[in-house]
Amino acid sequence: MDTLTLAEASNSSSRSHGTGKKRRCSDGTKILLLFIITNSVTTLLAISFPNLAGDNEEESGDSTLDFAFNVLSTSQTLAVDLHRRVEATDAVIKRLIANSGRLKRDAADPPNKLTPDEELTLALGPHTLPFGYTRNLDSHKMYPAVGAACHRHRDELRKYMAYNVSGDCPSDAAFAERLMLKGCEPLPRRRCRAQGPAGFPDPTPFPESLWATPPDKSVAWGSFSCKNYSCLLVDRPAGSHDHDCKISCFDLAGEEERRRWVVVGGKRKGAAGDDLDYDVDSVLASKPRGTVRIGLDVGGGTGTFAARMAERGVTVVTTTLDLGAPFGEVVAARGLVPLHLGAVAGRLPFFDGTLDIVHTFGAHLRLGRWVPGEEVLDAELYDIYRVLRPGGLFWLDRFICSGKEMADVYGSIIEKVGFRKLRWNTGKKVDKGPKADADEWYISALLERPMA
Repeated sequence: MDTLTLAEASNSSSRSHGTGKKRRCSDGTKILLLFIITNSVTTLLAISFPNLAGDNEEESGDSTLDFAFNVLSTSQTLAVDLHRRVEATDAVIKRLIANSGRLKRDAADPPNKLTPDEELTLALGPHTLPFGYTRNLDSHKMYPAVGAACHRHRDELRKYMAYNVSGDCPSDAAFAERLMLKGCEPLPRRRCRAQGPAGFPDPTPFPESLWATPPDKSVAWGSFSCKNYSCLLVDRPAGSHDHDCKISCFDLAGEEERRRWVVVGGKRKGAAGDDLDYDVDSVLASKPRGTVRIGLDVGGGTGTFAARMAERGVTVVTTTLDLGAPFGEVVAARGLVPLHLGAVAGRLPFFDGTLDIVHTFGAHLRLGRWVPGEEVLDAELYDIYRVLRPGGLFWLDRFICSGKEMADVYGSIIEKVGFRKLRWNTGKKVDKGPKADADEWYISALLERPMA
């Protein structure tokens, strides 16, 4: 037993010795081959890059090694750069191949065959960016700016997105307005051509256009009960109008519209005193001449306030909706700028501290009608404060509220936001007659965002 063990140990030792010898021989061979290859590469590189060699042919061995290391370092840098270029080229080729496949699919399946669900998915995204992550978006995808309420009304959205891609858009302006009133704002973009009215005429030259009734053919009347401007001027019983405007606002040549904001009092029905009606000249006079240049009119109807300011060299954007009548079309026909913005819109689409004046008339910020609560009104006033420049004016024109709200709510909100009161007038709202709610009041105020 011991003999066998010793023999096995001897054989094992012999095998280990042989293996170690073979390993040493192998390592020596590798070192020799590495030496030969290194010298060969150095020689070839010296021939290929003679400009990198020194002028002195009698350099020492250390200089030769330094030269070899410099050549190898240069080669490595070139290899890394080449690798990057190859990766970039590979990415471009992959995109070209992907686009080629997409074009083939598009040719086989024309875009107008997309279902409304597919078109809605395309509109709502997200969409992968062609060159990957971008720091500006902090994402590798783009998310279209569609409000959360749009996702709540997906059935209506599917109907809105049911159209022929690359064809004419359906005549669904009224339906789109209803979606906006539900808070779906902005609406998804559509890949169709918006239809214009047949025989659209050239507009009336400015400034004559400010007080000229637009041609009937300048409006697509399909979604409105009236089919011409004459219909809009017909006096109908109170409460029977299907649009949010008095008859006079479409009578651009009429006396009442021509007196707005230039004649104090202006025979305004239900006025509680001329102190509620500020004229544009006195408001502009509260600032150094020429410093009120650009502004916003919230819920500006047919744009008469903007027209008054335009006559004085002030550019005012008018927010409006086509609720029962072509308000936006009338504003544009007058040579003014309409902004299609809903009453429950979010953040105003203007840069911080840029507007010289913001104006709102009547019930457009009325609590319980357009604004669902004190907190929302609070946010809207803060947003108006944001877009006004330091020293900018907020003209609150005949704001409607109850006496209790006026005493307990609005004054404190305005003070909290930080506006400075330049003018402040109140009066009872009596235009509904003696049976009207005796607790309805007007507030007219000229407020300023402080300079400091």
